[in-house]
Amino acid sequence: MAAKKSRSAEKMVLFEITTMKPLPIGQQVFVSGNQPMLGDWKADGLPLTRMDDNTWAASALIDPAVPLEFKITRGTWETEALGETGAVPTNTIVESGKSRIVGTVIRWRDDV
Repeated sequence: MAAKKSRSAEKMVLFEITTMKPLPIGQQVFVSGNQPMLGDWKADGLPLTRMDDNTWAASALIDPAVPLEFKITRGTWETEALGETGAVPTNTIVESGKSRIVGTVIRWRDDV
């Protein structure tokens, strides 16, 4: 029988994401990643809250024993964030111990 993970072993991480362009009302930003609270790679894993026109934030409990990997989307893989060159970036990998992750979305995959 597998041992259950202790909740006390989990760590709270704050995600703060800025978008270069404001999103229309009704659109949302999500974090998708390799942890249960990040949706285990579902494109709409962790919904972020709009803090202002260009800033989105949410906190998640993560297992610090597992290297954190994630991507930013608007809820689908067709609307994931792209890198500076316009290419789909590799997963963002976060060093363990970080409690605040800050990122910027320059453009989205469905931008024309």
